[in-house]
Amino acid sequence: MSEEEVKHTVIETNEVVRGVDQDGNTMVNQYSIIKNLGEGAFGKVKLCKKGAELYAVKIYNKALLRKKRDYYRNEDGGMTVTNALQDVAKEIALMKKLNHVNVVSLYEVIDDEDRDKLYMIMDFCGKGAIMEWDADNETFYFPWNSSGVIREQQIRKFFRDMVCGLEYLHYHNIIHRDIKPQNILLTDEWNVKIGDFGQAHIFGESDVESRTLGTYQFFPPECCSPETEGFSGKSADIWALGLTLYAMIYKNLPYSAGDSLLSIFDAIQNFELTFDQTVEISPQLQNLLVRLLDKNPETRIKMYELLQDPWINMDCHPLLPTTEPIIAPTEEEITQAVKPIRAMVIAKLYGRKWKNQAKKKAENK
Repeated sequence: MSEEEVKHTVIETNEVVRGVDQDGNTMVNQYSIIKNLGEGAFGKVKLCKKGAELYAVKIYNKALLRKKRDYYRNEDGGMTVTNALQDVAKEIALMKKLNHVNVVSLYEVIDDEDRDKLYMIMDFCGKGAIMEWDADNETFYFPWNSSGVIREQQIRKFFRDMVCGLEYLHYHNIIHRDIKPQNILLTDEWNVKIGDFGQAHIFGESDVESRTLGTYQFFPPECCSPETEGFSGKSADIWALGLTLYAMIYKNLPYSAGDSLLSIFDAIQNFELTFDQTVEISPQLQNLLVRLLDKNPETRIKMYELLQDPWINMDCHPLLPTTEPIIAPTEEEITQAVKPIRAMVIAKLYGRKWKNQAKKKAENK
């Protein structure tokens, strides 16, 4: 790990000052908001600038996050209720610990308890997702490459970065749970970074999961059967990584399915892995795909085997496993990651308005 990585710290700011820069862009503290990059159910991702540096900022609506509740069965057999704000708190606490060249970094969290917006300042990956999905043509495409063709050598470079990032996460007892091309980001320097830790989970002694999250099309077969009581989160991540590699080569997934959940799960469990002969790939790459997309999680390739795979290390320095103290946010760090929203946010805002009016009256006397 480089000296720069060791010194990486996340700034915590508990006050929001809004303004306008010289170009008319909205400013939040020292960041100028340039344009939208994406939008979800509870917030937006925007491009922002601080000095000469570009960042991505996730902007959450905390009130909406608190209203979104999730019910699931816990390890004791009872029901646990969480809200989406708690999930964001976990994401923040987790990202504060992450520090790897192939994982998106968090730089600052701006969380003013008097305001309803929460800001996460993160790496900006200029080329965007490594692949996007074209719903009209039902195919993946490279948004940063108009020709749509990349060489096997370039695929190898990107995939090595993905493996390094995922190995780092698994080493630190973190499973991502939503690996897919849209969550693999590409910088202007052609480095790959794993992003979007909204579904990530920290496990203890065992990575066995009973709760399926993420994108259905990237679920492994063991998650698609009602008879499955538990599955390896690490192995599920590796399956999704294999589907991502397949998509980079063939612009599609190795199975066809309808839109219903039942048809997707049926296709995942029953498809036969085949290779389009019009796309030429090396035997070593084909063998790696077979190992990654092994439907049996017990014989599916393991991370230590991935690091040693002949295709991954062809004409490259061998990949090395992570060796450093294991990180894990504590429950206290998770609890304190997001400041509580006061029950009456509107009352707080009006209270501030009345206070300012009273101050002006006093000054005019």
